[in-house]
Amino acid sequence: MQQGQISNASRPCCRDQLFRKVFDIVDKHPLFMEVDEIPLAVDEYAATLTVVTVEPGGLSRYHDDKIRLLISFGEHGRELITPEVGLRLLEMLGVLGSEMEHDVQAATPQQKLLQHTVFKILPLENANGRKLVESGQLCERKNGRGVDPNRNWDAHWGFKESDYDPAEEYPGAAPFSEPETALLLALTNAFRQHVWLNMHSGMEALFMPYDHLAEIPEGPGAQASLHILQQLNTLHCGGRCAVGSGGKSVGYLAHGTATDYMYDVAGVPMSFTWEIFGDLKADFSDCFKMFNPIDQATVEATVANWAAAILSLVELLPNHPDIAAMNLTPVTQVPTTGSNKTAAMAVTASKLSAEERESDPALAVDGQDKQAHDDAVHGGRNDAMLQLAGEIKEPASEHYDLDGSVHENVLKSQMLHASDMPGFSWLYLLPVTILLLLGFLLKRARIDRTPWLRMRQRMV
Repeated sequence: MQQGQISNASRPCCRDQLFRKVFDIVDKHPLFMEVDEIPLAVDEYAATLTVVTVEPGGLSRYHDDKIRLLISFGEHGRELITPEVGLRLLEMLGVLGSEMEHDVQAATPQQKLLQHTVFKILPLENANGRKLVESGQLCERKNGRGVDPNRNWDAHWGFKESDYDPAEEYPGAAPFSEPETALLLALTNAFRQHVWLNMHSGMEALFMPYDHLAEIPEGPGAQASLHILQQLNTLHCGGRCAVGSGGKSVGYLAHGTATDYMYDVAGVPMSFTWEIFGDLKADFSDCFKMFNPIDQATVEATVANWAAAILSLVELLPNHPDIAAMNLTPVTQVPTTGSNKTAAMAVTASKLSAEERESDPALAVDGQDKQAHDDAVHGGRNDAMLQLAGEIKEPASEHYDLDGSVHENVLKSQMLHASDMPGFSWLYLLPVTILLLLGFLLKRARIDRTPWLRMRQRMV
């Protein structure tokens, strides 16, 4: 058995089942959800990007007057937990959208904000890479032909640090050489989102640009983004998450990433990478355990918390100057009959009253006194979203193996025991190891790094 593989009996599953559930959810909500499958082949290598559009105020052709979020799950195949969060988010949006359909006039402030929001959700961006993981290659993060989708973007592309590892982060022959990234680029150019959110696992962190620098951008927009992440850290991470530049905190500089491209080139004002889970005690070779929870309780807690966190993010967005400038208005649906989806979702707009703005800080789009949300208000909403996320009893873990044998088999198949080597002694390597480590630390001292991160798998 090759390194990074496990036996058939313990292989995780199942991307096909996950996609079936995605389509089932969309089919239940045809007035405000739709799904597209967009194929592309490059040099006989083909990929398909599945995109779910969720527009709680009703599907429409034009989105210029709405907050637009593009959210990607499963960019790296081995991070199986993140698509489960995407699935739970779709289920939650289905519940909230249905409530808005039935009683628009009694909509809560959060629902009024959702009426001005449209989501493009990628339930599993790197489906070909996930297929390799399901075949038993649990450490695989790249796509179906060995390119890291999160190194294939034209933002400082191709630059290689001294610790560059092609097995982990090969950037491809050129920027956008891969159908996965080319499709996502085309979607970005057409959608022009305000928010890019790239969901990963491997640690607990809320990152913004930059990945290739150990610093964050300057300006009021970047500071507003940082403040939003700090609030989410309090609400959903218990203050544990690293917050700020990925290049400063993740343990290595990453070049050619989607988040850096979205911010620097595409002009997406809020570009985020969230790391939602990491087992810091897992063995280096146990990728399944390192990137994914292995017991049902932790799976459920992780999925529910981070799906709710995305809705908390939506509530915080009006604090950003780019969203504040939109001067959002609530939308009222006009009930109609007939099968024409566009006609059925005709809407009328009216100005949001001053009283509504004052009663709900999440909808306050002007005024210096609205810089920070009232903690009690957001704490209550956060509890409500967590409750909704927890009430959806769809077991996330059934999409991958949690029987305990997966990581055990990985350890058995991947670990190379130095003590089994004839004539081997750690004493020979100890002085060399110390010298190399000291030189490495001195060279990289300019970056705030946690030492163990440098010895682990790539996350971002």
